[in-house]
Amino acid sequence: MAGTKTFVNTSQAVLQITLFVRQGVNPANQDGTATFTLNPQESLFVQYGNEQNPFLNGFTLFTILNGDLYSKVQFTTTIGSELDNLLNTNDYVLFSKIITDYVISGANVDQI
Repeated sequence: MAGTKTFVNTSQAVLQITLFVRQGVNPANQDGTATFTLNPQESLFVQYGNEQNPFLNGFTLFTILNGDLYSKVQFTTTIGSELDNLLNTNDYVLFSKIITDYVISGANVDQI
């Protein structure tokens, strides 16, 4: 089965997200992308990769809100890093605006 997660936008902005799929288990290897838009306060179930490549290496986020442009790129380079664990061990990935930054967090079904 491909990788799947629910992505949640807790902000008031429309977020353009691109996920970067890992090829195999090595974070240095890429296997394509999945791009989607998250409207304000929206939750979206997203499928990416395939049975052999169900892991994420990183993401980009882009939005414009109230005259400010926000852009963020985050990638993992090591299995088991904080970002790697957040992206690959949670059922939900949440994007929240905190002052002038977009912060991601994760949760699993049993934590919601």
